[in-house]
Amino acid sequence: MKKKNINAITLFSFLLFSIIYLEFLFKIRVLSLHFDFDLFRISIFSISYAILIMFILMFFKRKAVKITIFTLTGILSFLYLNQEVYSSFVEGFYSVTVAGDFTAGLSFFSDYLTSLKFGHIFYFFPMISLYVLNRYKVISFDVEYSLLKQPLVILGAGFLVFFLSLQTISEDVEIQGTSDNSEVDLISIGNLLSYSDMDLYTYMYNSTQALKKFGLLTYTQRDFFSMFRTDPLSEEAYKVLVDDYYDNRDEHNDNLYTDLFKGKNLIMIMAESLDTFAINEELTPTLWALKNDSAYFENFYSPLYYRSTADSEFLVQTSMYPDKNVTLSMEAYIDNYLPNTLPKMFEEQGYSTFSFHNYTDYFYPRSDFHINTLGYNQFWGSEELGMTAGFDPNRIIFNHHWESDLEMMKLSVDKFIDEDQFFVNYITVSGHFDYSQSHEIATEENVAKVQEYVDTLDPSVEIPDDIFYYLAVHVEVDKAIKYLMDELAAKGKLDDTVIMIFGDHYAYGIGNDDIWAYEDEYKIDDDEMDIHNVPMMIISDSTFLDGTISNYMSTVDVMPTIANLFGLNMDYKLAFGNDGLGVDGNVVRFADGSFISSEFSYNALSEEYIIFDESVSETFLFNLNHKYLNDYMYNLLTLEYDFFNKKK
Repeated sequence: MKKKNINAITLFSFLLFSIIYLEFLFKIRVLSLHFDFDLFRISIFSISYAILIMFILMFFKRKAVKITIFTLTGILSFLYLNQEVYSSFVEGFYSVTVAGDFTAGLSFFSDYLTSLKFGHIFYFFPMISLYVLNRYKVISFDVEYSLLKQPLVILGAGFLVFFLSLQTISEDVEIQGTSDNSEVDLISIGNLLSYSDMDLYTYMYNSTQALKKFGLLTYTQRDFFSMFRTDPLSEEAYKVLVDDYYDNRDEHNDNLYTDLFKGKNLIMIMAESLDTFAINEELTPTLWALKNDSAYFENFYSPLYYRSTADSEFLVQTSMYPDKNVTLSMEAYIDNYLPNTLPKMFEEQGYSTFSFHNYTDYFYPRSDFHINTLGYNQFWGSEELGMTAGFDPNRIIFNHHWESDLEMMKLSVDKFIDEDQFFVNYITVSGHFDYSQSHEIATEENVAKVQEYVDTLDPSVEIPDDIFYYLAVHVEVDKAIKYLMDELAAKGKLDDTVIMIFGDHYAYGIGNDDIWAYEDEYKIDDDEMDIHNVPMMIISDSTFLDGTISNYMSTVDVMPTIANLFGLNMDYKLAFGNDGLGVDGNVVRFADGSFISSEFSYNALSEEYIIFDESVSETFLFNLNHKYLNDYMYNLLTLEYDFFNKKK
């Protein structure tokens, strides 16, 4: 019995070391390691998990324990590794619901493999240690219970430590009072829902903060049990709360840009991975000319959310935030009634509305979402446009086939250009990663153009392969824009048409370090918020909206900005974005809770406020941070309960 107890203590020590090691490694590599109370709390949670695992293991014979401990150690290593790799793509963390979209994940398995770095091997140190300890018989798996009371003692110890872990989580709500009487400190908190650290533990409303405070294992545990959580209030009670929230929101005020484009056509192009360094005088002359001759929004951000392009699309088309607790917001809320959508508002003004995308519905159900939920008159995907002839869409899981944006323009322009008034939405795909010589759009002609440009550069300038081919595929994007504008001009429609072009997200298919090394105009090195700055331009015949626009804007602000410019009948209270041209000091918000404006910024990872305007206080920003969390929670309630449908 004494030997078994020693074996159990040794095995427990290994488990505890492995969990704490992985938690610390993850914080160092992905979050930020601070020797603070959060780290102490994570350590206490780790002890409870190690005890509870031992409680289960000790019911089994030696062989079963050995198999289980090797399997469990491998699963833990992959859990931490996968979260780091996932966060490197979308700068967020997956949950059980997102992981459930297994087939979509398999489609990017090759990209997953190429994203692996040498440093990831450190996640397998526990596995390597276990193998060595077993080989040299330092560790034994003969730990089966010898006495009847042992399971109760160990289970009791595990629950006691877990209970103590919970006691370290504060239930206090931290909303500060104003520090002085300055007007900027006054934030309306009329029906502000308040959230404590215990609420964060219970509802996991911010994955980054939850990981920082509780650790990845606790985050995973809470994420799993959230599937079985019941809401504390009734649906009717939530309806009253949400109704009150919208009633107390600010109205929109007309401004200098109101109705500027009233009656004009609009073509909106959300360009796949269009980043600031894609616009080059030699390689993309059309985009270069438009950037310099039209209204260019130098502080436009396309924050990366949980499902990249689809979530940017959701933000733009609805001015609502996507839900991280579902696999795909577009699919989860496809039956919701949404009164504020761009096509519905344009159709109300007598416009014909069209949406085009040169890809299939394999990943996202756009054919249904764009017509039945958003309200477009017609949606044309690559199959409807006849772009996938001879290509089996069912084999896409092993063979991404990125179509030409230029070909999409050639096949689509005739479908709307003769309409009296039109609103056209384009979602391009030519710029999609993986950026290599195997990319369908990296044609011989496009590659030759980039090579010719590279040959003119200083020999000391090195361009990584991924950036080289990224530039090559965006040559195609430029051709597509030129074709569209030439066709509008030929039909005499160019002067009556406004064109808005913006990137759906930054070029996250390229490593951040490569981007920071190559892009030195808009990307500040190591700035995780600034990297989301992407091009946005509005092309029109107006001399009033022209030149460089410094207003801060993001994808959630696109719809209210368009509504104001075109005089659309929009209920601005129901939008979570703002009219970017009408709000002084508009704030860009990110998926992890960070935000930035011309006056201040907040980094959710470091929990650091940076103030550029001395009239702004930290108290104001603290409460503003809480207000934004409040907005996001009401946004989720609106979606979950299909509030607008019930209101209707």
